[in-house]
Parts: sequence; structure tokens; C-alpha cells
Amino acid sequence: MIEGIVGSLVVAVIIGTGVCLRRWVKRGDPLAVTGEVLVPKAWEMALSAAIALPQHVPQDKRAYLPMYRLLRQRGAADFKATAVKVLVENRTEQPLTITNIKVHKEEVGEPYSAVWVRYPPAGAAGAVVLDFLLDEAIPEAWEAAYEDSIGRLTRSGNRPYFDDNFITLPPGESQSLLITGRAESVRCSWWLKIEVVQTGKRRVVDIVPEGGRLLTSGAPAGGFGRQLEWSWYEGADASFVTPPWLT
Repeated sequence: MIEGIVGSLVVAVIIGTGVCLRRWVKRGDPLAVTGEVLVPKAWEMALSAAIALPQHVPQDKRAYLPMYRLLRQRGAADFKATAVKVLVENRTEQPLTITNIKVHKEEVGEPYSAVWVRYPPAGAAGAVVLDFLLDEAIPEAWEAAYEDSIGRLTRSGNRPYFDDNFITLPPGESQSLLITGRAESVRCSWWLKIEVVQTGKRRVVDIVPEGGRLLTSGAPAGGFGRQLEWSWYEGADASFVTPPWLT
């Protein structure tokens, strides 16, 4: 059961979207939480140094998901948006209410500017999400919708989502949430905090990935030193090349 205006709340399935990189689990009373980063088949990333770009990409790392993992392991950040799917479950005998979801920002700095890399799309899909703008001092959740799979979002409503809504989970019920953290002009590492109330007691549950943080980088003020895309469409000859619109 979901209280308030929750008909369009963050119950999202992105068609053609991969689930990978960091899967984390927080289990215990009163809330069990499982989280995972969603990786679209078309993605963009920012690197802090050209040396982080691999000179040779093995055959088993050339698809969109292994390639994403490879660059994240080398310190690359999601460019402008990171999408997270969170499953929350009430494992107690009493109703439990989520009154807010917040972002905890661990580190804030200048966006990465050395290299911009994208994995070109073979199609796009939309989704309904909770949107956080990481540039804000205290990011708040807004209901929003994807315009495409790259991460352009349009917010809905006149107020942050939890100003007017909350989510109640009866005993044994679970709820999926799709949460996006966006950065326009900052680089930010972050994780989530879920505020819950049960039997009159309030607590905050930290939702932290196994790697310790999510990492999102906005657009550098001076632009990128290099802009590249992975030419998967060239088959065995695929490599990092200059995007067609820059040639």
C-alpha cells in the first residue's frame, strides 16, 4: 500500500537496461534494502586523466556492460547522471512508513575534464524516477521522467516529492524505487539515506554501495580535453574514435 500521490512513483523498468557494477544489500530490522546501479545500453562517462583510457580492450570487455565496468574500475564517473534501483521490504509485523529519501554527499569537486567517452545508442527508452540534483547543497527528491536513455530528465510537480507524499509498507510488502542523481557542474560521490518511521520511532537507514560510493561528474567549464566514442558498430575493428559530429 502506498500513501499519497504515488501512482507514478518510481516503480520503473527501463527496457534494454543492464543492471550491474555495484550491487549492495542492507538487511535487518525494520527494513531490508537491496540496491543496484542501472547501466543503460547507451551511456556517457567522464575520466580524470587520459591515461585512464585503456590502450587495448579485450574482446570480452567490448559490450556496453563490460566496457562500463572496465572504465569504472579505472576511476571513470557517470557523466551527468547515475541511476539506482532500490528495493525496500518491510520484514516486520507492523506497518512501516518511508517519510523521506536523501542523498549523502561524500565528496564534491570540479568535474572531470580530461576525456569524455560514450557508448553509442542502439535505441532509447523512458522511465519514471526520483530525481536528485547533486549541485544543490542539500539535494531533495523530485518526481521526474526520462526523455531518453542518456539521462535527460524532466521534473514534475511544484514541490519536492516528500513534501507531499510518503510510502507506507504493510508487513511483508516491498517496493521498487528508481533513483537518479544528476550533476550539472560538480563532481560528486554519494549514497542514499532512507528515513523511516515504525511504531512511532524514527530512524535513518544508510544505503551505501559495496564500493563505498556512487560517482557522478557534471560538465567541465572549459570542456573536455578529448571526446571519444567506442565504435562497436565496426565489429572486430572497434576502437575509441572521434564521434562523427566532431570529424
